[in-house]
Amino acid sequence: MKPELTSLKKFRDILAFMNLPVFSYIDNDDFAIIKLHDMGLKMPYLTPIYRPDYYTLTIIQGGKGTFVVGDHIYELGPQHVFMKQPDLYFSSGWTESPVGYSISFTRVFFEKYFPDGIGDLPFKNNANALNYYLIKSDFSQFEEICSEIYSEATSVSNCKYELISNLLINILLLIQQHQSSTILGIQDEKNAAIVTSFLKNIDQNFNMLVSGETTTLLRTKEHAKLLNLTETYFSKVISKASGKTINQWINDRLIDEINYLLKNTNKPIPEISEMFAFSDPKYFYKFFKKNTKNTPSSVRKEFNSADRDRAHVYRGDVVNIRATW
Repeated sequence: MKPELTSLKKFRDILAFMNLPVFSYIDNDDFAIIKLHDMGLKMPYLTPIYRPDYYTLTIIQGGKGTFVVGDHIYELGPQHVFMKQPDLYFSSGWTESPVGYSISFTRVFFEKYFPDGIGDLPFKNNANALNYYLIKSDFSQFEEICSEIYSEATSVSNCKYELISNLLINILLLIQQHQSSTILGIQDEKNAAIVTSFLKNIDQNFNMLVSGETTTLLRTKEHAKLLNLTETYFSKVISKASGKTINQWINDRLIDEINYLLKNTNKPIPEISEMFAFSDPKYFYKFFKKNTKNTPSSVRKEFNSADRDRAHVYRGDVVNIRATW
């Protein structure tokens, strides 16, 4: 069995869907913090596949789990700090009870309190996620700040979110200290703004493709028009600032999305092809093979052949899932 693919995006909806407690202090979907060890997870535990519209920040004091973000796998254990971007397929499995905190916050929350800082979130080279193991002295700083954030979140203070946002910035600054450079390493503010806007527009386009709101995959011409730039200037900015062409950014994201669905769902391949605006199945196969040196069916077959049944608890019921969880 593979995790269930859902259309869920909002934090409280996801908790409710998994039959997990939605604590009364979680009063909106733009920010939330929970203690993982208070969620009553029965081991081993498996989440569905969802595509949350928020950043996820997980601070693990104890336990063992595997997070899948897009087509990338991250192993978590004690003294790990994990953070993922919004608007990406995400699922997780725990084999040892987690102890720690999970913080979710949306771009809306961040932009409300730090309108000039959203482009400085600490993701290197636009990675889908980051995952660090820290020594005890470094990790304790994260624990202390999370404890303060939780205390504020569960309080009745009228200004709690102002205080929380400042504490959250401290966590992000600590994470940045473990990065060799800031996002994309872009020095020019104007070019950085163009790249950031371009990447947000890619996210938006893929979200609309996945939800069926559009059947158009935006390319250079459309992205340049969205930013009121000429195609030539736009292409030069992206290539110089990021070291990748516009089509490389789009194709990398496209392959990542397709690979995830091939490996982690049972969605028919023709349906996946149509989802990402391929009107001709032959072109879909040609495009995929050119970019991966493999065919969609062989990717799925190879991944599935490695599966071995292993019991997990999913939404309160025991199910079998591959051993990599």
